[in-house]
Amino acid sequence: MAKTRIFVCFKNSDLDAMNAILDWDKNQEFDFVFENDIPRVGINSAEGKQVKAELTEKIKSSSHLLCLIGKDTGNNDWINWQVQTASVTGRKVIAIRLHIKNKSPAALLNFGSTFAKSFTFDALKEAVATGESTSALMPPPPEGVSRFDNL
Repeated sequence: MAKTRIFVCFKNSDLDAMNAILDWDKNQEFDFVFENDIPRVGINSAEGKQVKAELTEKIKSSSHLLCLIGKDTGNNDWINWQVQTASVTGRKVIAIRLHIKNKSPAALLNFGSTFAKSFTFDALKEAVATGESTSALMPPPPEGVSRFDNL
């Protein structure tokens, strides 16, 4: 049986949390795919278009997207874009809040997601097992507009 492939989005300031997840997965239950940091180019820049294409392929090659919600994750355009992209392409979106007071990116709330109950590997496994595809929660796009026009 193939391992569940999970694309993880997080800010570099939360790399310790990502490393903890990798340590927890000693039996390599999951195949984690991630970048060490969010892109450093403007999301709507010419360079951003190329980065979006590369990230979209990584997200599409995964069955899930895991968003680590750190202290500075809430208002990050790239994190929101990755969550939105995962959702509209039918990936299951899972979120783990690293601290109870950390603000969730709007896309997690607007596109639906499954939140792990705590920052533990068992909670992550449970969220992956029970998470539903979030694409069905999106309202239909306006007439004449593709749901992928803004990706």
